[in-house]
Amino acid sequence: MLVYAHRGSSGTEPENTLRAFKRAIDDGADGIEFDVHATADGVPVVIHDRSLARTTTGEGLVNELTLEQVRSFDAGGGQPVPTLVEVLDVVAGRLRLDIEVKQPGIAGLVLEVLSNYPAAEWVIGSFNWSILEEIRALAPSAKLRPIANQPTEEAFASARALGATAISLRADTVTPEIAQRIFAEDLDLVVWTVNRVEDAKRARHLGASALCTDMPGEIIRGLATDMMPTQSVREQHTSPAAAGQLATAPNLR
Repeated sequence: MLVYAHRGSSGTEPENTLRAFKRAIDDGADGIEFDVHATADGVPVVIHDRSLARTTTGEGLVNELTLEQVRSFDAGGGQPVPTLVEVLDVVAGRLRLDIEVKQPGIAGLVLEVLSNYPAAEWVIGSFNWSILEEIRALAPSAKLRPIANQPTEEAFASARALGATAISLRADTVTPEIAQRIFAEDLDLVVWTVNRVEDAKRARHLGASALCTDMPGEIIRGLATDMMPTQSVREQHTSPAAAGQLATAPNLR
């Protein structure tokens, strides 16, 4: 199971900053998860909210301000909001990238930047599934995964329509039965946001291929102490004994 640093190592550094991403490398994370908007002058930047107010010293909306204006504010520890290029310069080829595109209409800008980093291993997700449709239209081979708060039939239908490789769900919504349904759909399971070691162990038992956490160092150390071999829900699903049980996977509303 891969461990992704959620907005970088955001439990110890300001979220979505270069310092948080460098800390993720030091913490031994397999990858980072981060969010992308674009400025008024068309530059993809890494910040979670459309508004600057929560995570910077500034006010206003990212897409209504120029890059120069956005970067004039402190995003934590004296750091500016980083551009997507700056983040990739630090992590491409070193960490896997779980990129959440937050803003409609910027798929082409994001893909153009990514095209300059052939060594980067990336997947794009979004709560706004129409954004993933934009990306699929421009990049037929892109790895995509819808993000959802709940494992609904709509989420599964979106994953199928997109040709997604995985579905990303809030960790506390995933039961063994839901995990079996995900694997029956030939999808990988990604869960978020997992900040307790016991929850990370549960995610691994469910067969999650990856989790997102604010505390990657702590989670990695905790998982390393769990040496007892157990069969995950995914392994149970793919075992011969499970072959006749696939019809019992739950239907969702």
